[in-house]
Amino acid sequence: MKISIYTFVRNGLYFDYHVVDMLKHHLPLADEIIVNEGYSTDGTYERIEGLDPKIKIHRSHWDRSDPKTMRAKYVAETRKLCTGDWCILLDADEFIPEWEFDRLRSYLATATRPIIRLKYTHFYGNYRVCQDTTNRVMPPSFNSRVHRNRDDIEVWGDASTVRLVGGDENAVDHDVVFDVYHFGEVRDPARLREKWHEQYLRNMRNRLRWIPAFAFTMLPHNWLDKDLMPHLRIYNGPLMECVRTNPDEFVRDGFKVYEYLKRAGGSNGSGR
Repeated sequence: MKISIYTFVRNGLYFDYHVVDMLKHHLPLADEIIVNEGYSTDGTYERIEGLDPKIKIHRSHWDRSDPKTMRAKYVAETRKLCTGDWCILLDADEFIPEWEFDRLRSYLATATRPIIRLKYTHFYGNYRVCQDTTNRVMPPSFNSRVHRNRDDIEVWGDASTVRLVGGDENAVDHDVVFDVYHFGEVRDPARLREKWHEQYLRNMRNRLRWIPAFAFTMLPHNWLDKDLMPHLRIYNGPLMECVRTNPDEFVRDGFKVYEYLKRAGGSNGSGR
């Protein structure tokens, strides 16, 4: 049984994704890792090129004329390059913990349904703080990201999940779920705010809303944002090996939010 991970990145160093650590982390799990690299201008390609023979980089010019459909197009394009029996769609800042590797591979060997779900832990600011997703639609708690390499399975919506063509929910295995750690909000605060704005533009047609990058550098994200604080809690679970061996890579707020939550008793809201 062969497993393919597929992902995508453009200017990952500039936007402070953890792409190098992410690729290295998944080498023991995957038989191949397909990366759609969008001709980065910040040195991302040079950093990931040659990391390991398992990592196969496909360079493509991303069509950014329609931000609303852009992601779906290049995710679908990347998926077609996979040669494994099973495929796993991951963003460049998402990590399946290493303690899930053997369990996942073992389960896939006998799985009867073609689509498997991932359960998300969304970190914020540092690896000791995460979001409480109880009773919240966003960020998502689950996504269908592990699937057989079949033509009747498609990426859909904003390409954050997959489905059987036609949307048959019976294709999704609801009896098991595997953890994934998301570090999309553990990045430089200026680039975090810029990325949020880019995601906003993806859903807008009015391109006049574009804001130059230096504006975000001058006014970066405030880690103690009052709208987010009620939804945060201290993470007390196990740490991945990549975090234990390179902890600075997974801290961007100097533990400011963690210290704040400690003083608040572990959470600034009702969730623990």
